[in-house]
Amino acid sequence: MKTVVIAQGKGGVGKTASAAHAAFHAAEVGHKVLVVDLDTGNLSKTMSQYRLDVPASALFGDTPPPVPDSDNLIGLINADRLMANVTFMPLGQALKNFPANLRQFANAGYDLCVVDTAPGLGIPLAAALHAADGVLCPVEMEDYSIEGIKDMMRVILNAKQRNQKLQFLGIVPSRVDRRNPRQVRHLEEMRAANANLLAPVVVGLRTSVAAALAVGEPVWQIKKTAARAAGAEMRALGKYVLDKIEMAK
Repeated sequence: MKTVVIAQGKGGVGKTASAAHAAFHAAEVGHKVLVVDLDTGNLSKTMSQYRLDVPASALFGDTPPPVPDSDNLIGLINADRLMANVTFMPLGQALKNFPANLRQFANAGYDLCVVDTAPGLGIPLAAALHAADGVLCPVEMEDYSIEGIKDMMRVILNAKQRNQKLQFLGIVPSRVDRRNPRQVRHLEEMRAANANLLAPVVVGLRTSVAAALAVGEPVWQIKKTAARAAGAEMRALGKYVLDKIEMAK
């Protein structure tokens, strides 16, 4: 099982949308996908129809959780309130337990795990990166979000010292408002300064993405003309992720 973490130090940058659509795309091409919500629960609401009745906090315990049987190509490990306790867990314990417990799902036949993480740089993120094969960073084209990438890159480099298989999959310009001159300028500046770090996908600011997440389906299934561009972008993102981790079909 390959594991991809969606991470950013700032909230509201499109992490949940990226995680959901990476999972939807992978399942659509035939992979069995585990989705782990280490954030506040938005992804759990979107993917609620795939819930496995295993809370995210169980992945940090000393005893591996049982893996429920499921015929779905997607399985959700949902966010829960006990994740608040993980913040106070010793780092070494989290780094040991999370990857070991996640492996139970690999043994059960899951091909890909997509992990949505909370804003900030805490214990759950460190554990997720320790288990990951790749990490993707959505970034909004605003100063506070762009500045946060520096801190995130330091965290990723530190994680790579413990987990040498960890691959940086790139920065994804996300929720880009092409009608906003400031955001367009920031996008061009980022391309000029960080071309080697940018993924070749730009995700625009589109209401159809939020509408799709609200009903628990990929945006390319929304039958509105306005959703076509969003669907093409999200499909491109999902394909890019699978290509980078060598799981394309």
